[in-house]
Amino acid sequence: MMSGYRQLAFFIMLGVILGQVGGGVSVISPASAHDPRPVLIDIYQDDSRPGELKLEWKIPGSLSPQKHPIINFATACNLTRTNPVRFSGEAYYGGADFLCSGITPNFTPVLTLTYPMGNPSLSSFVRLHKDNLDGDEATAMFLLKPDELSWAIPQALAPSSATSSLVARAYLELGFSHILQGWDHLLFLICLMALATMPRKIFWAVTGFTIGHSFTLAAASLKIVTLPVIYVETLISLSIILVCVELLQASRQTLARSYPVLISLFFGLVHGLGFANELISIGFPDDGLVAALLFFNLGVEAGQLAFVAPVMFLAFVVQRYIGAARHLSETMGYKYVFYTIGFVACYWFVERSLQF
Repeated sequence: MMSGYRQLAFFIMLGVILGQVGGGVSVISPASAHDPRPVLIDIYQDDSRPGELKLEWKIPGSLSPQKHPIINFATACNLTRTNPVRFSGEAYYGGADFLCSGITPNFTPVLTLTYPMGNPSLSSFVRLHKDNLDGDEATAMFLLKPDELSWAIPQALAPSSATSSLVARAYLELGFSHILQGWDHLLFLICLMALATMPRKIFWAVTGFTIGHSFTLAAASLKIVTLPVIYVETLISLSIILVCVELLQASRQTLARSYPVLISLFFGLVHGLGFANELISIGFPDDGLVAALLFFNLGVEAGQLAFVAPVMFLAFVVQRYIGAARHLSETMGYKYVFYTIGFVACYWFVERSLQF
């Protein structure tokens, strides 16, 4: 069996080769190119100027311009002005103004998103800003799932208490979808559970991961700690590689195997910065920063639990199937799984490093 250093060098070599070979991109890019950050759409409506609607949108930078959705209205709205698209290095910004005729209680503008090459599993986070005739401003937030490509603008926003519940639900769903759509986070959780092996250790390892990412999620969202997105994503892929190398050294009894909670706590700090990138890219309600942070984190935890529980059950079934006399880590299937995960993580590491 190869030593840990040789395995690490082997993974990196494969990642470099795959990154340079065009055919390799077509194999892994569907997973690696997916950005769990949603399309952010701001809609501004002023009751003193009926029929006028202003749109501003922000599209994740990982989505190439030819795949950008066409954001429009399906009903009687005419485009009056288009803002030039600008790229910040992490996201594309654009916008447009519309004039809709005949907005009545029986007529509601319908927002539409048309992906020219199909939606690559991106959700849409919609913020509706309304200025009422009495001078009051109201904002509501809605999360549209990837298959929801049209949305009717409500005639009136709900009372403040109901609006708060909508905001809480939107951030809860946002956190839940983020963890389940973040392939790198999910692969790390699989590796972490394999490292802990026993239910009790898995519980403490996942708890350590939760504590770690909750701490940096809050710190980064409050701008106490900041780190460029590409650096965070590169470190996340590196964390997967290192744990895979550890897993493939089955005969060694190391500190990581004895106390996996230490590994999960440390790398949880790194992954928390990745979770924070989504929150920072969207922003917070003016008067609900703490609530948004809390419900987003609760959503992440709910998504994490929804993933960890069935994986643990599957591992238990497989272990029973192969027999108690043979440890799971000794099987070829086990080695194949973690060589594959390490291989994919190395591709991500090289791909992201080249973006420095």
